[in-house]
Amino acid sequence: MNFCTKCGNPLKPTARFCGKCGETVIQVIKPEQPEPVATPVCSSCGSVLIPGVKFCTNCGSPVAGSTSVPPVSVPPPFVKPGKPPKPIKQGKKPPKKRIMILLKIAASIVIIGGLTVAGIYFFGTYDPGKKGSLAALYEVDKYDPVKIDSAATVVESVFAASDTSGLAKILSPSSLKQKRLYFAVLLPHMPAFARDFKTRKLRYATARFAVYEFSSNRGKFTAEFCLGDHGQWMLMRF
Repeated sequence: MNFCTKCGNPLKPTARFCGKCGETVIQVIKPEQPEPVATPVCSSCGSVLIPGVKFCTNCGSPVAGSTSVPPVSVPPPFVKPGKPPKPIKQGKKPPKKRIMILLKIAASIVIIGGLTVAGIYFFGTYDPGKKGSLAALYEVDKYDPVKIDSAATVVESVFAASDTSGLAKILSPSSLKQKRLYFAVLLPHMPAFARDFKTRKLRYATARFAVYEFSSNRGKFTAEFCLGDHGQWMLMRF
């Protein structure tokens, strides 16, 4: 029931004026309440469904009333395993490394060649035309024992006379460079060396190298000779 807003008199539903005070009745029109719309949910998991979808976006179950078939996952096609891929070949070494390797090889060749020449010089002369065993390289049978013994006799006489100037002439260049500083210390012992050297025996000889063995009260020692570039035998070690 409606009431007058001025005097509170009850009004009829269709009244336009208050019958008691004559106040104009204001009709209050209540807005119509829309009917609630039911929110669709998934019958399987209860998740809210988006209108129009045929499958639940949460569990994939078909929506009630939909006749569509859910998508079926198709396995990938079978591929026959082939041979493993070939390993990638590494590229060539950097130029600097190749240069260093070449330099090392060249240095090795030079060193080996130098040692070979030195061995031939001190232990014999190689004759490419001679065939046979390794002894051919050293020409063990090609030495002159008379010349070697003559050189040994000169050494004996130089030491017996304590002649350091003569010793400088019969020493090889490398031995002279090492021994010259010790001539003053060697001088008092030169006669004793000459006496011991008289017991010498030739133990080994080639065309360019010879070894004498001699004895003293301290034991046995050796003296080594080599053929110089001028063709004369020289004392190399003693």
